[in-house]
Amino acid sequence: MTPHPFDERAVLCDNRRAVSNFRAVVSVPVLVLLAVSGCERTNDLPRLQDEVLATQTRYQARTDELVQRANAVAQRFAALPRDLPDTMVAQRTFLQARAALDRTRMRLRQVPQQVQAGVKAGKTEELDKLIGSLHQELDAAMREATGELSAIESWVAIVEQRRSSAPTAPAPAAPADESSGTTNR
Repeated sequence: MTPHPFDERAVLCDNRRAVSNFRAVVSVPVLVLLAVSGCERTNDLPRLQDEVLATQTRYQARTDELVQRANAVAQRFAALPRDLPDTMVAQRTFLQARAALDRTRMRLRQVPQQVQAGVKAGKTEELDKLIGSLHQELDAAMREATGELSAIESWVAIVEQRRSSAPTAPAPAAPADESSGTTNR
């Protein structure tokens, strides 16, 4: 095979010492700039603290709405007779919804102390983890409570509808009045 004019390897120049000195002159300042800029970080703690507290506020509002909904369902449930079919299952489901709401309230009360601990430690990682765990735990509790309250509301609505549409027992016939001349035989 014959060599072609473009088969030589590319070189910056034939003086290798000049090339290595050039690399040193250029690379050292670039590395210093990268190191200095890498150490200079903005303080994310205040932003993360605000984000955690805003998350707590949003979940607190959602929890309060669900508690009001549960109270309304409890009043409707209390007005129903206790001898209905599936009353025990409905009551157990309602208690599970209340327990999920209570766990959520308890978790939300702990948030300010956890935020302060993360700020005192100066670790943004702790606040990031706190935000993630809040979303995960509280979303699961909200789904559980909402689902169970919806089931109870449906059960109560069906029972109320059946009770209102059930035919009432006919009134007993009045005894015949003998003065009118009619007799029952």
